[in-house]
Amino acid sequence: MNKTRIFIIFLLIFAFAADVVYHLYKIQITNHAKYVYMAERQQKKVFPSKAERGTIKDRNGDVLAYTRDEKSFYIDKRMLNKRQKDTLINTFSRVFNKSKRYYERLIEEGKGNVLLEKKASDEKAILLTGFTVNGFIKQEDYTRVYPYGMTAAHILGYVDKKFRGAEGLEKQLNTDLKGIDGEMTIECDVYGRVVNLNNQLSQKAIPGSTVYLTINKTYQKILEEEIIEGIKEYGGASAVGIIMDPNTGEILGMANYPMFDPNNYNLADNDSRKDRALTDPYEPGSTIKPIIMSILFEEKKVRENEYVNTFGGTYSIHGVKIRDTHEYGSLSVREVVENSSNIGMAVLSDRLDTDTFYRYLRDFGFGNTTSVGLPSESSGFLKKPEKFNSLTKMYMSFGYEIMVTPIQLLSAYCALINGGVLYQPYIINKIVDADKNTTEFKPIKLRNIISKKTSDKIKSFMYGVVENGTGKNAKLDRITVGGKTGTTQRLVSNSYSKSDYYTSFVGFFPVDNPKVVCYIMVNSPTKQKYGGSVAAPIFQKVSERLLNTDYSLKPELNIKSTSVIRKELNKELSDLSLNDNNTAYGNIKSEKIIKSDTKKLRIEDGMPNLVNLSMRDAVAKLSELGIKYQIIGTGKVIKQSISAGSKIKSNSVCVIECISNKKKKLS
Repeated sequence: MNKTRIFIIFLLIFAFAADVVYHLYKIQITNHAKYVYMAERQQKKVFPSKAERGTIKDRNGDVLAYTRDEKSFYIDKRMLNKRQKDTLINTFSRVFNKSKRYYERLIEEGKGNVLLEKKASDEKAILLTGFTVNGFIKQEDYTRVYPYGMTAAHILGYVDKKFRGAEGLEKQLNTDLKGIDGEMTIECDVYGRVVNLNNQLSQKAIPGSTVYLTINKTYQKILEEEIIEGIKEYGGASAVGIIMDPNTGEILGMANYPMFDPNNYNLADNDSRKDRALTDPYEPGSTIKPIIMSILFEEKKVRENEYVNTFGGTYSIHGVKIRDTHEYGSLSVREVVENSSNIGMAVLSDRLDTDTFYRYLRDFGFGNTTSVGLPSESSGFLKKPEKFNSLTKMYMSFGYEIMVTPIQLLSAYCALINGGVLYQPYIINKIVDADKNTTEFKPIKLRNIISKKTSDKIKSFMYGVVENGTGKNAKLDRITVGGKTGTTQRLVSNSYSKSDYYTSFVGFFPVDNPKVVCYIMVNSPTKQKYGGSVAAPIFQKVSERLLNTDYSLKPELNIKSTSVIRKELNKELSDLSLNDNNTAYGNIKSEKIIKSDTKKLRIEDGMPNLVNLSMRDAVAKLSELGIKYQIIGTGKVIKQSISAGSKIKSNSVCVIECISNKKKKLS
């Protein structure tokens, strides 16, 4: 009997041991991975460690966008006992100045990890240093801050609720700015209480890169403020302003109206957040005339000393009428630009063949994006040669049938005044990563378009625009200025509006060695409609403030005053206007404007009657026919060596004798 009992006991012990071994085998061998996973989940908790987003600075190191390090606090309510819960509620109520009931309700109604405070300031977070109860979690929770509000908002863009770049440079450089998130591994005991931070299993976050821009914050604020004042004074639906260094392509300032605050981007509509300098192509109007004129000079299709028949202000061709704002009978080539003659440009553009015309405009950058380094840039529209009709070159010569963006136009102007070199515009100066590795951006020369000689000539023409022509409101007392006005009818519902205009001005200074080129465009001003009376005054105010702020822009006036420099420059430009035979007539204004016949002159019709025409109109007719001429005197024509109606022989030279109304004819 005793043996039986012993056997049964032994059998039970063996069965128990076998069961223990079996379960140990299952735990240690069969389900090892499962139980390791369960143990790690119980003993280790992994929390994301967000990377600090990189800072954006201007060219001088002023911070335009940064990340504020804030903290969010959570509690795992499953780990709280009554005493710890009371301690937590009392502490948070005191630090954040909220009622105890507020935190009691959060904990009672919450599940799992309960958010107690989100994005607490450093001042509040520091008061919780050293505070700990079971299940208490402190987490980095960054906020993107734009300290100057609306300043450079369209350039900077903003980040969305998930801290991703949504527009502007925040979007374009999101990979550089966002950094690399890390992980924080915390070891807990069986009750879930924090025991240790496991540094070996944790991975530190790598902050984003610091981006330096070419923008000058002071330039930017001046540009924005003057655009706002301009809208107040002249009205307008929108406006764009850009300042560039013409010798490098660096963007020094770029502003849009309407504006928005990227700190509260959700309060602004899509129209206000649009960067019109890049996204909205438009027909540039007369601002394209200096570019077309440069092509004519580069191709030797025009002489500075010739006059162009402007047909008394109305020119009929191919069934359409082109009009000028003034009824000039003829204008010198210089005056075509100074007085912004559509007719003069239309007549001259016919001298360029279609392929050459198109090629130069492509070389100036039209029809392609500039690759400035910002998102959503439009390429504009440049009609291909095979799509040209009989009127295309003529319309394009004064800024219609071509669509350009403000940044394209200003880039082309940089080439126009810097000696003929097209640079790629850029806005990023350098990027410095967390390890201090630096990527620098340098000027990129794309191509030479025109010669320095042509560039200098066009600069002198645009100086004349400001001194004598449509851009007088852009003139500065202390420095010489060149530029060109533009006024374009807006296309509304497939027809050109008679009340809505794009008014623009592109200006630069100083004329002899441009350091700054500035573009201003106001869309649909309500109190004026011309670029010279809306955009030019805004340019003048911007430039005046730049000169008062940045002393490196000021000319050296120790020996000569600006007025002396201006007189000398005017004399140089006047000398350039003399013809090849040294007959000075380029700057002589006719005392009476005689409207020219709009009929196109043909050499087979014989010599036209020049008597009683002004010298200017007579020269225009001879130039149109390609007849060489010699001038005696100034004023009204009283005699011509080849009589009217006579057959014109090759290499004929017509001598015309002129006399002023103030002089008597010499016998």
